[in-house]
Parts: sequence; structure tokens; C-alpha cells
Amino acid sequence: MTVLEENAQPENAKSDTVQQSKKQQDHQILQQNSTDQLQKIRSALRALRDAVILLNGDDGLEWWNQAAEDLLLLQSADHGKSIFDFINVPEFHQYYQNKITPNDGVHMKSWRDPNRYLKCELTPFGDEKLLIIYDVTRLQHLEQMRRDFVANVSHELRTPLTVLMGYLENFSDQEEMPRQWRRGFELMTQQTARMNRVVNDLLLLSRIEIEETHELHYIDMTKLLTHVYDDAQAYNQEYGHTLHLQIDTYDGLYGSEMYLNSALSNLVINAIKYTPKGGNIVISWAKVAEGCRFAVTDNGIGIAPEHVARLTERFYRVDSGRSRETGGTGLGLAIVKHVLYQYDTTLQIASTEGKGSTFSAVFPPAHIRSAVID
Repeated sequence: MTVLEENAQPENAKSDTVQQSKKQQDHQILQQNSTDQLQKIRSALRALRDAVILLNGDDGLEWWNQAAEDLLLLQSADHGKSIFDFINVPEFHQYYQNKITPNDGVHMKSWRDPNRYLKCELTPFGDEKLLIIYDVTRLQHLEQMRRDFVANVSHELRTPLTVLMGYLENFSDQEEMPRQWRRGFELMTQQTARMNRVVNDLLLLSRIEIEETHELHYIDMTKLLTHVYDDAQAYNQEYGHTLHLQIDTYDGLYGSEMYLNSALSNLVINAIKYTPKGGNIVISWAKVAEGCRFAVTDNGIGIAPEHVARLTERFYRVDSGRSRETGGTGLGLAIVKHVLYQYDTTLQIASTEGKGSTFSAVFPPAHIRSAVID
């Protein structure tokens, strides 16, 4: 070994030591930064007014903030205990077991104070879950005030509208009515009838929203859809469409037949109204992997993509002028949305401008019943 080689070895060893020391320092700094960030996150979660709970894979309590401690009366000894030991509410159990993402959470009354309303949202990540519980009492009260207001105003309007419609009808039948007045009475009769339809739809929507329990029973979907089809054929006389009814399963549903009939009829009548004369409309009921699917398909005017997401909003119209011409109230799809909500499903809309639309809903197995055989 030469003298140069002997001198190089200590230099290389010293360089390796410096690099190793620098790596250790960088790792320590990174670890400290991670610890600081984690501490900030925990401090922020502790400061939240909403209850935040971290659950392990066995549904046990791993960590919680002060709001959760106050709400559930938790103590340090409760670490690892099941969340169901502290929230023993049927709605929460059902939501927790049937958890799917994305979700809107579950609303329920507080198990300690019936005047307090809570909303629970569960977000799984890995083997753990994050449970957030919001106090929505004020929002619930505001929503109830809105519902009561709409229902009361609708009831108050109904009686004078009925009286007004009666007098207008009597005057319109008078043969000796001056010709210059007749057009005015026709317009008043049309607008009063339209207002009456709006009031009736508002009342129906209010009943669906306010009633917590409905008369539930087995619904023979073959019979119901045949009734919807027959009514649609009668309405279709002035439009001249070709209507098809396709029933591929005899499975029925468990729910409120009156409200479901209203919702499905609404979708079919909409297809008739917004399809140019001589169109083709298909009403179908079929079994699919996710449950049973109801659909109405037409080859009508279609809907622009920017309107689709807002169609179920109250009084939202793609073309307000056309909607008034066809006698629409702007509440039909809002009614459909709320009825379908009772069946844990949503309205799916697929549409192409100039080619047509498909309005559908898939009813999950929990609401499906096999055909009742007499």
C-alpha cells in the first residue's frame, strides 16, 4: 500500500462519517417537523366545536377531542371501548353497518336531549375510521320553520283559489258575456288553474317532507306501472307519442304506493310533455345487479349538461316559458327527489341535447319484495 493510499483511507472514512451525520440530522429535522405538524393538527381538532372521534378496525375508541368527551361523557379509561357502548341509536347502527362513500351522513335526535339534533359522518381510511358528530339543532329548527311556513301558506291559499276558480267558471259559462271580456276571463281561468296546481304540488311536497311515517305496505309494481301507463296513454292523446311498457321482473317494493305513484307518473308525464309530437317513450322496470331499476327513456329535446345537476331544485326551469306553456309548476322533480329519498335512492339523469333523455332510479335490495302470490 502506498503512502497516498494510506492517507486516502482516513479521508474517505471522514467523508462517510460527515455524510452519515448529515443524513441523521436531516432525518431528525424531518421527524421533528412531522411531530410538530401532528401536534398542530391535534390542537386544531381539540379546538373544534364538533365532536371528532378516531376509531380502530374493531370500532373501538382510539382518540377523541374535547367536544366528543363532553358529548359522550368519555373518560381516559374508555380508550378501546366500542363506539356502540356510547351511541346506542338504531339510525346510527344502520348507517354505520351500511356505510358507503361518498355520504351525506345520518341525522338523528340526541339520545340525551330529544330537542337536540345531531348529524354523524363516518369517513374510513385504511383500517381506521374518522367519526364527526355535528350539532345541527339550529339548522333543523330553521328547516322545520320553512316547512311549516310553506304548508301553512299553501293551505291559506287553497280556499280563496277554490272560490275564485268557481266564480270564474260560472262567469265564463255566461253566453251573454261581452266578447271583449271573454279573453280576459279565459286568461284569469288559466292562471288561477296554474296557481292551484302549484299550491297542490307544494302541499304534496310538504306532506312528504313533514310526515315522518307513511303507510307502508307491499307495492305490486306490475299493477302500479300498468296504472301509470294507462294514465299516460290518456294524457298522450294530444301528443301522439308511441308509449312502450317493459316489465322484466315481477319483484315489487315496500313503501308508500300513493307517493311512489305520484313520483313515477311525474317522470312519465314530463317525458310526454317535453318530447316533440310523434316521439317514442319507453317505461321500464328491470332487475339489475344493484336491485331493481325504473327508467323512462324518450327521444325528445334533451337537456344541456349545465342544467342537469339543478333539475331537482324547487321551481328550477330549463326554459321557463316552455314550462308555463306545458302547465309545469317547477316542483315535479323536487317531489320525485323526496319520494326516492324514502327508498334510499336518487334520480339519475342521462341526457343529450337533440337526442333525448333517460330518467332512472335503482331501488336497493332492502326495499325490494318478491311478488305476493294469492
